[in-house]
Amino acid sequence: EGAGSCSPAHTSLCSPGSMGGGMVSGLLQALASLLFSVPVAEGLAVGVGFGAVGKSASATFQSARNLAIGIGIQNFPEGLAVSLPLRGAGFSPWRAFWYGQLSGMVEPLAGVVGAFAVVLAEPLLPYALGFAAGAMVYVVMDDIIPEAQTSGNGKLASWTSILGFVVMMSLDVGLG
Repeated sequence: EGAGSCSPAHTSLCSPGSMGGGMVSGLLQALASLLFSVPVAEGLAVGVGFGAVGKSASATFQSARNLAIGIGIQNFPEGLAVSLPLRGAGFSPWRAFWYGQLSGMVEPLAGVVGAFAVVLAEPLLPYALGFAAGAMVYVVMDDIIPEAQTSGNGKLASWTSILGFVVMMSLDVGLG
């Protein structure tokens, strides 16, 4: 395979000037991240967390705040996951950064929708949260882990996943 080759297995290695697979791969990843942020988990989960405050003993402002902090922390690598492929596909640094930011700007809107949804559909809350958690696990298992293995960074991806889990569990225990 030459330097400009854009095989389906190596779309992230496409040369920036090819505007072929690298551009398509970057745009698809950005779109997938944008769509993942709104309907499946992040914005809705934070909104549901804040909307449920006071509805049960475990639904406190502190737990909703901790959820928002955790999702906020994971938004940093998510923004990079959107921006870096776009930069590699030939976008300017500013434009790639902007699209990375744009992918997270929809979360506050989804949070408002999630907070209202809790008020209107409280009996569905456990199922909605279960769906959100399952969707997040599915995306990691189906897309992120296999992609990390194909790039030759499987061990690094595994160790950083463990580190991320330890950080999030430490925050959960430390913040209550």
